Amino acid sequence: MAGAVSKVGWKIIGGAAAAAGGTAATRSVNAVHKKVRGGEPPRLAHPDTSWREAMFWALLSAVAVAIGRLAAERAVAVGWARATGALPPGMEREPEPVAEPAG
Repeated sequence: MAGAVSKVGWKIIGGAAAAAGGTAATRSVNAVHKKVRGGEPPRLAHPDTSWREAMFWALLSAVAVAIGRLAAERAVAVGWARATGALPPGMEREPEPVAEPAG
């Protein structure tokens, strides 16, 4: 039963961290755009937005969100390991294969 509780707990905590990290990254990228370009980020599907600008913004946003989610989830995983003494469910290391003697 404790394993099931741990899995649910990790899904909630890890998911919340990933969502918060992604949101923070999106807000950061938008703020940088406003400061550098002096306006709102482009609306990607709007016909007046060029494909080049839309593709660049989509790529930049995706990378920022992925890094933000990764950083947040890794930080929470470290905290989980410190608090519980074990890695979060699903992150356990696989046992090393034993090499068989030759011959």
